[in-house]
Amino acid sequence: MSSNPLDNPQVRAAHLLRRAGFGGTPVEIEAYAALNYKDAVEKLLTFKYDGNLAFNLERKLQDADYSATLQDLGYWWLLTMLRTRQPLQEKMTLFWHGHFTTSYSKVNRPVSLLTQNQLYRDNALGNFRELVKKVSRDPAMIEYLDGQSNRKGKPNENYARELMELFTIGIGNYTEQDVREAARAFTGWGYRGRSYFYDPKQHDDINKTFMGKSGNFNGDDIIDIILDRKETAQHIAGKLWSYFAYPNPEPALVTRLSEVFYNSKYDIKELMRAIFNAPEFLAEKAYRALVKNPTEYIVGTFRQIGTTGIEAQAARAAAAMGQTLFAPPSVKGWDGQLAWISSTYFFERINAANGLVTARGNQFNFDLYGTMQDKNLDSGEKVIDYYLNTLLDGQFQPTLKSALLDYTTDNGALNIADLKAGNGNPKSRAVDTKLRGSVHLILSSPDYMLK
Repeated sequence: MSSNPLDNPQVRAAHLLRRAGFGGTPVEIEAYAALNYKDAVEKLLTFKYDGNLAFNLERKLQDADYSATLQDLGYWWLLTMLRTRQPLQEKMTLFWHGHFTTSYSKVNRPVSLLTQNQLYRDNALGNFRELVKKVSRDPAMIEYLDGQSNRKGKPNENYARELMELFTIGIGNYTEQDVREAARAFTGWGYRGRSYFYDPKQHDDINKTFMGKSGNFNGDDIIDIILDRKETAQHIAGKLWSYFAYPNPEPALVTRLSEVFYNSKYDIKELMRAIFNAPEFLAEKAYRALVKNPTEYIVGTFRQIGTTGIEAQAARAAAAMGQTLFAPPSVKGWDGQLAWISSTYFFERINAANGLVTARGNQFNFDLYGTMQDKNLDSGEKVIDYYLNTLLDGQFQPTLKSALLDYTTDNGALNIADLKAGNGNPKSRAVDTKLRGSVHLILSSPDYMLK
């Protein structure tokens, strides 16, 4: 008998939905488990822009002004991720946000940041070469990496350096001369208002020598030369694998994926198809191999336990866990993995989970009793089994269930019938508190922190 949990269709579907989105609801997991795995992958890969998001972006852009706060932006995006019908599109948007990094602290133009966010969404699975060229012309990126001051005779090297070090080819594959020459090629690239603007008077049109090639290069030429190098395909393939599958991928695996990427002329969808269909993605090593980032933790929990609404404080909660959307800590984005569950951040997750399971309101509500009625959960053990299966794929240590039963039943004192007595009844409140507490304990377990 196989020890790999991913051999189980239900577990495999849940795994795929966590990686290619923010976790599936029980209904979604059932639907994806019923599909052939490759068909399930194709369903996630095939989407059109969802124009009916929680807050329509175009409307938000019209309403946005310079007084919009960082929390406003984060709240809007969390709503978008929670309610989108295209989970992979939003997951890729989140990835590109941490890859092509900019921050509110320096840009401080909400409209520019939202426009950039839409750029990542529209090109989520498009062509990487075209995405890099669009990012190089993006006003938020130009502002963040000082493109406005990159002028003929006084080149600013910030964007040229990060373009190579972080965004494309990676450390060790370029020289300091390459940085200087690339900076000259990008002189004159700036913005006016909300749009890219090229100033030919500020462009250095003297020949440059870059990565062994010479010519009167501009920024697009530099990007083309970088992407002609297979090291770029390897760097991006390795980073995407580490984000969606497991860290420190084997060199042979990265080479195999990078060849798909390079030979497809940098088609992001082709690379993601290869990642999700790779045998290694469904190997036991990949299961629960990644720590959920705060955004995934919040959005995934909302979806899986069925809490309705999302409170405005959710963006603040994500920030307290270490991830402020639209404000990564540095140009390299977030460190991720174990950095997400430091002693401080771990307790913030527990506090956030408590807020989710104790929500009792008209709009922001965890309807525990409604779920119990719908799923015919007429005992404490059935409630625990349901949430262990929903939140942990049914993959857990027996001692966890025993501890939950001990806590929930208080040595057999819990009576589900008391819950029907209504909120005004002391026994009803006691049962409700115990059951919500059991869900909170599952959400606080180490296994739930993983995806």
